[in-house]
Amino acid sequence: MVCLDTSFLVDLVRGSPAAEKKLQYYRDRNEPLTTTAISAAELYEGAYSTRGRKGDLDQVRTTLEHLELLELSLQVCERYGKLTNGLSSRGLPIGDLDIIIASAAIVHRQILLTKNKKHFDRILGLVAESW
Repeated sequence: MVCLDTSFLVDLVRGSPAAEKKLQYYRDRNEPLTTTAISAAELYEGAYSTRGRKGDLDQVRTTLEHLELLELSLQVCERYGKLTNGLSSRGLPIGDLDIIIASAAIVHRQILLTKNKKHFDRILGLVAESW
């Protein structure tokens, strides 16, 4: 299973050929595709902040309706707490929302597809992939 990070979804909504090719790669393999509520919320935030709001909103809705949202369970919350403290103690802080996204991917045993692979590679136990 593959969890699509915000950065991938933004590129997909913007029509990036590389993102579309990577999406097709997973679809050809019948790979289940997911995302998090955090990434969905960030996409909507972006859509509402653009001038061509109606078209962007429609594109975001169309993109998200084909994805399963990963549950933000207590196990994900606990992993978040562990990761946040571990990163801070190593002097490698990462934004809270990214740590929640990573926590969900780890707990649900998913690869995280992200443009920010180097950023997410700091998180132990997370398998991150780029395109």
